Amino acid sequence: MGREQRPGNADYEETTALVQKLDALKQRGSNLLVVGSRMPDAHETACRQFLGETTTEARRRLFVLADTARSSSDRPSLATADPDRHAVVRYDTAARSAAVTATNLATTPDAAPPTERATENELGRLGTAISEVVAEFEATSGGLSAAELRLCFDSLTPLISEHDPETVFRFLHLLTHRVRGVGGMGHYHLTADRSNRTVALLEPLFDAVIELCFRDGELYQRWYLHDGGLTTGWLQL
Repeated sequence: MGREQRPGNADYEETTALVQKLDALKQRGSNLLVVGSRMPDAHETACRQFLGETTTEARRRLFVLADTARSSSDRPSLATADPDRHAVVRYDTAARSAAVTATNLATTPDAAPPTERATENELGRLGTAISEVVAEFEATSGGLSAAELRLCFDSLTPLISEHDPETVFRFLHLLTHRVRGVGGMGHYHLTADRSNRTVALLEPLFDAVIELCFRDGELYQRWYLHDGGLTTGWLQL
């Protein structure tokens, strides 16, 4: 967690309050909405933070890929994931289909393509595919511990373009509930400004909204947490 560039004790107190809130979210499960337009590198940096990169704690990572305009090479966080502890769910909005990949993405031309289980039609099928992967993680781990499941949804933008907002809201209501139910931590990328009306519609489903921005070549984040109504200043990511 970076520090906001301003003097005095307010910065320290604000950062401390945020860390305490995040620790609580880790224990009970949480879902975070990450917003910011035209900044794929910023979203990737934030993604690595929320995936919880660590060598001391087990993580089971689930990547939901709906942005077909981005290749696997655009997602370093995915390419470096432990192949034994991660799964990928692909959703092609144009074909309205989803596929589950239980192994790592092929990163070289000679690598074998991943095995896929295909599902078909609409967001309900996508939700089922995600839930099945979570159930598999639960079974193989003997029960997921707090914050062990890390879900990255990249990105909600194609879903918003393909479906009406109410349908997406219902889908995310069920998905965020599933993530919280196993004490997981999900983060969902949306390439839109904080002021976008879609953000306002979806915001009640999430424990926090994280707004990204660049200032003088540096990446900053601002948190809007629902619990206690905490809003931070701009903190360097």
